[in-house]
Amino acid sequence: MTTPIKILIILGFCAAALGGAGLGTPADEHSVSSNLAWIIFCCGTLALVTGGVLQKLAKKKAGGTGTGETSAENYFSKLFEEIRQELHSLDDSRADLSEKELITKIEDLLKTRYFDLTSRHEELTALLGFSKYAAIWDGVASTERLLSRAWSMTTDGHLEEAIEELPRARTHFERACDAMAKS
Repeated sequence: MTTPIKILIILGFCAAALGGAGLGTPADEHSVSSNLAWIIFCCGTLALVTGGVLQKLAKKKAGGTGTGETSAENYFSKLFEEIRQELHSLDDSRADLSEKELITKIEDLLKTRYFDLTSRHEELTALLGFSKYAAIWDGVASTERLLSRAWSMTTDGHLEEAIEELPRARTHFERACDAMAKS
């Protein structure tokens, strides 16, 4: 249902823009008459508004069952917990890790669960609202930056410095998890 609604919105926007471009210009042999421009503009605007209303109703209907928001909340809660456990494991075993092991573990985390989290940031924003999302995302983004920094230092041969970033990454993600729990 969402694809036809999106198409209606796009066509409505295009028609309204086309009709609006023809308004107020004198008619010549290559332009649309002012009356026809008004008709195109009004039809486009009507399609745009109708598409917006239908999209809002579709979102409300999907959210009204309760399963959409609950399953999304469960998904994000589970994902946050998986990342938290992985960071704890990584931080706890940091003294025993070789350069290759640390690189592999960070890559695995960033390419799988962390990517899943960051690629669905818009869904999290829609679910929680921007203020709560911003409080959570502060810790998520700084954790990602610290992990990337640790990975980079390790690949450059500075394992000791890279290991020092792991407790910081863990702390920042804990802050994100605390903010998620409060939302």
